[in-house]
Amino acid sequence: MLSCNEFRIDNTDHIIDVNKGNQPFEYDQVNIVCPVYAPGTHESDAEKYIIYNVSKEEYDMCRITNPNPRIIAYCDKPYKLMYVTITFRSFTPQPGGLEFQPGQDYYFISTSSKDDIHRRIGGRCSTNNMKVVFKVCCRPEDQQNNQNLAPRPTQNAGNPQRLPFPGSTHGYPARPPSVYASSTQQPSLAGKQPPFGATGPSVNNNKPSHKKSSEYDKHPNEVVKNEELTYNGAGAIAASMSAKALAILVLVAIAAVDRLILYR
Repeated sequence: MLSCNEFRIDNTDHIIDVNKGNQPFEYDQVNIVCPVYAPGTHESDAEKYIIYNVSKEEYDMCRITNPNPRIIAYCDKPYKLMYVTITFRSFTPQPGGLEFQPGQDYYFISTSSKDDIHRRIGGRCSTNNMKVVFKVCCRPEDQQNNQNLAPRPTQNAGNPQRLPFPGSTHGYPARPPSVYASSTQQPSLAGKQPPFGATGPSVNNNKPSHKKSSEYDKHPNEVVKNEELTYNGAGAIAASMSAKALAILVLVAIAAVDRLILYR
């Protein structure tokens, strides 16, 4: 916000930096407030101004040489609060609006006098130092230099920083439980996966013949031995049953012979 203090005679700097340190698409704003007086003030004592946007030469000479100068504000109603808001952006949605390019300086003056608000030479620009410069930050090369001077991380792009993981060593993540070292591991019957490194009970959804074939593929020697034992055991059982049957037949034959002898 600009007030009369900004245009004091002892304030010879009159340079305001805008958009300094802003983020992209973040713009500063300035309110130019016109002088306002309480009702009853004599009109000859009220200050009135026209504020122009001028070139640097016109700024230095306090002289309007452009036949169609750009007018920023009319401060011609001293009993009413009036102000103009300026947004320092490089584009404007309004036709003919002000556009402020980065790295450029913009000069505002008022050459109005106490007796003539439309005066274009001297006026309060010369007597009261009614002038101000807005320096819009920043030039493209300045932005590039600021980016180059900004501290950069020392971490090598090819060796990204490794953060510690629970259950890991040297910053590397531990192998998740869903990855098994053996393809024979299957989910448990309760629907939970066995812990890493352990083998859960297998679930067989195939026919019995396939199971035997798969067991033979895994352990052929043990399967052959088991089959031999099965065949040998079956033969021994058959031989034992044959001996018992033969003994029974002999006993039956002896009994039959005894009966024949008795009858005779």
